Amino acid sequence: MTSSTDAVSVRPMVRADLDDADDIFRTAFGTFLGLPDPSTTFGSAELVRTRWAARPDAAFAAVVDGRLAGSNFAAHWGSVGYFGPLTVRPDLWDRGVGRHLMDPIMDRFAT
Repeated sequence: MTSSTDAVSVRPMVRADLDDADDIFRTAFGTFLGLPDPSTTFGSAELVRTRWAARPDAAFAAVVDGRLAGSNFAAHWGSVGYFGPLTVRPDLWDRGVGRHLMDPIMDRFAT
């Protein structure tokens, strides 16, 4: 990657992204927590799939070099908006992917 931001694209998440997004979610949190097998983080919980199913129009995927790099979700309860989980593949941490995943979230909150 030539720069931390040039190769990142963000698009709406589609059903075909769910397996990879779930793997990234588990691995990112497990790696951050220092677990011996990050892929098993959260056990049978289906956080990515349920967030996508609830509001697929508010789910976003980051792509780097043609591969899913991370995801983020927007939601609201009445007048309160929140986002997450925002996750990025550990090999791409500190390269600006998360910042790019916030752009569509902030646009969503503005509307």
